[in-house]
Amino acid sequence: MKKIVSNTLYVLFFGFALTLVIACVMLIINISQGEGQSYLDIEAVKISNITDRETKYNTVSLEVETNTTGGFLPMQNRHGYEALKDDKKEYLYNHLMESIYSISDEADEHGHYRISRIKVWERRLSEFDIREVINAFISDNPEYFWIENLFGYAYSDEDTIIEFYSVLSAADCERYIRRFNEKINAVLSAIPDGKNEYEREKQIHDILLKNCVYKTGVTGSADGWQYFTAYGAIVEGEAVCEGYAKSMQILLSRAGIPCSMVRGDAGGVAHMWNVVELGGKWYHLDPTWDDNDTEGTISYEYFNLTQDAILKNHTICEDIESVVDTEESESIDPLVRYNFYIPMCNQKAMNYYYVEGVLIQECSTADEEQLTAAIFERAKNQEVYVPIRFGNQLTFTDYVSKLFYESPYLFYVALEKVNVQLDDQHKIDLSAVSFLKNEADRTVRIRLKPAAEDSGE
Repeated sequence: MKKIVSNTLYVLFFGFALTLVIACVMLIINISQGEGQSYLDIEAVKISNITDRETKYNTVSLEVETNTTGGFLPMQNRHGYEALKDDKKEYLYNHLMESIYSISDEADEHGHYRISRIKVWERRLSEFDIREVINAFISDNPEYFWIENLFGYAYSDEDTIIEFYSVLSAADCERYIRRFNEKINAVLSAIPDGKNEYEREKQIHDILLKNCVYKTGVTGSADGWQYFTAYGAIVEGEAVCEGYAKSMQILLSRAGIPCSMVRGDAGGVAHMWNVVELGGKWYHLDPTWDDNDTEGTISYEYFNLTQDAILKNHTICEDIESVVDTEESESIDPLVRYNFYIPMCNQKAMNYYYVEGVLIQECSTADEEQLTAAIFERAKNQEVYVPIRFGNQLTFTDYVSKLFYESPYLFYVALEKVNVQLDDQHKIDLSAVSFLKNEADRTVRIRLKPAAEDSGE
């Protein structure tokens, strides 16, 4: 049956449309949040005293917990280790794992706390080789947040002596680990039993973004080592992209979801994000760029994207095999940037819009009813966003027009019906509704604001 819209409703629609035209914004990315230093930029120094007989080490008695409190099977990332493919590099990796809790009593003359030295017999590892090992180690084990952005090395005949450093003394490290374990366990304990992979991922994503803010004006570890670590993000609530990515890997892995970090660029600036595996399929997840709302509202525009989608404004560094394929390690730029594992990400099934979005096919009565139900449910639960994705029957422009600017004014009809059903505490502020369009992905995200917020209730 043809809808009959009153003159009053037409005026109301026009007012809504004008508000939305003003408020509507295209997808805007905060490029500054991509800026950050990586362990690829780790500093290398030559060791002058290769005997190290005077340094005294303490063993940190408390270790970072790797179990879980929610009954999930923790995932162990080994992509970095598996990419080494060299017994001497694997030896260094394994011995770093063994010595990571052995830290010097006192700082050296440069203010560094030494981690027990490692000697690789009968092999002169190049600076690139050592850098590759520590990058692999950090990529697999971001929970060891105290490793400094520095290593030293020297040669004794054909042997290589390597020294890593801690930003903390053994005593301080123990205190920091205790707080780290407590915070991680609190996050995992907050996940109710029975949540599926997507729900666990989203809850962890939301908890991290609600409790962490992006630290601006940071360009290197001299500005604060913690901003580049999971400790900074999870415990202190401030981090750059590297801290966000490391935190997601730790938390998701502990919640039984495979997760790795990705190194690349965003807008020409070094950046780091994640890939996650859900239901046997991999997706790109950028928590930093989901935390770019000036009002502090969490976004999901970078929640489980395909590779094609992430490459619209991100660049992925080459994999390590491409870097070392035809060259000896001695001739490779030690600061070259690479990834250890980039899986194929070509599915949309666990994308935010596909899991939670309202699918509009024809702008029909059935579509209107579906949209009404979705808006009502989200407003009742005081959720901020209503995600919508479009079918293929119409062009993107036609869908947007029929929702907001011309008959059948699908969104406004649904919104009016919803507000009639809602109590005063949950009614929507009609003057503050806005939406964000993404034509490439054929999606629209409507943003709601409760009217009660303006009334001070």
